[in-house]
Amino acid sequence: MSKVVRGAGWLLVVSGAVVLLYVVYLLWFTNFETERAQNDLAETWAETESDGTAVETGDTVEGTDDGSDHDDDIEVEDAYAAMWFERDGERIIQDEEIYVVEGVSLDRLRSGPGHYPDSDRPGGAGNFAIAGHRTTYGAPFWSLDELQEGDTIHVIDRERREWVYAYRTQEVVAPTALWVVGRDPLESGEATITLTTCHPRGSAAERLIVWGALLDEPIESTAADVPAEEIAEG
Repeated sequence: MSKVVRGAGWLLVVSGAVVLLYVVYLLWFTNFETERAQNDLAETWAETESDGTAVETGDTVEGTDDGSDHDDDIEVEDAYAAMWFERDGERIIQDEEIYVVEGVSLDRLRSGPGHYPDSDRPGGAGNFAIAGHRTTYGAPFWSLDELQEGDTIHVIDRERREWVYAYRTQEVVAPTALWVVGRDPLESGEATITLTTCHPRGSAAERLIVWGALLDEPIESTAADVPAEEIAEG
């Protein structure tokens, strides 16, 4: 009997160690991977900014199912946009700019938040939609639920234009609620930004959705219907 108890005890110890190592991987290694990717994106972004040119057109990122007419085809190593959040002129959510990639596949979201390829571009008259992780891979949207009235969402596009969106509202929905990344999810007629992430933290059971409305005059829309079956995992 004592051997059985000891065996069960060792099994629990080993199982606990495996779980601990997995948590360390999720919370440390994935964050390190994303930090390195963000640093690379920042470097290429700065290089193109320093010579006064936008990122050159390259090969379309694979796996994005992008059939719409976009302003650029993005190289895998290039940023699609840069973004940050402000409250009363001070940055919140993240201290530094967050570089957005093109595409919302799990592989692309390891580098940072991803632009839904069939949603509009920054500043477009439709809905500019972005997915991001909440607990792993840098957790860029960890505190997204803390946004409130008066906060602003700032986006720099590839032509170095800054677009400012005013926070409007947030909602928790099922992963299949595709209307949230549709052309006019708030039915307001306003140019919109939609941010999606997993909810609650540490689970992909639901999605937290945050919306903002463009404060500038919108530019020509490039949006198409989003053909995905579910909102991207965050």
